[in-house]
Amino acid sequence: MNKKRWRNYALWVSIVSQVLLLLQLIGHLTGLFDLTDVMKQDLLTVADVLLGLLATLGIISNPTKPDSGGYNL
Repeated sequence: MNKKRWRNYALWVSIVSQVLLLLQLIGHLTGLFDLTDVMKQDLLTVADVLLGLLATLGIISNPTKPDSGGYNL
């Protein structure tokens, strides 16, 4: 696999979100923990604010970097 792919911001955002979804599913299926609707809304709000901030600062998408497709480190 191309090393440049691992330096992609969008890839890491996707991996982190999938890991969190997997942890939520495992917790629900095993009964270790279960998120309430209020907790889900709070987590969604935090994720929205964090991703919005990263996008505003140009960390997730940096189209000004030379020789970049936009999402690379």
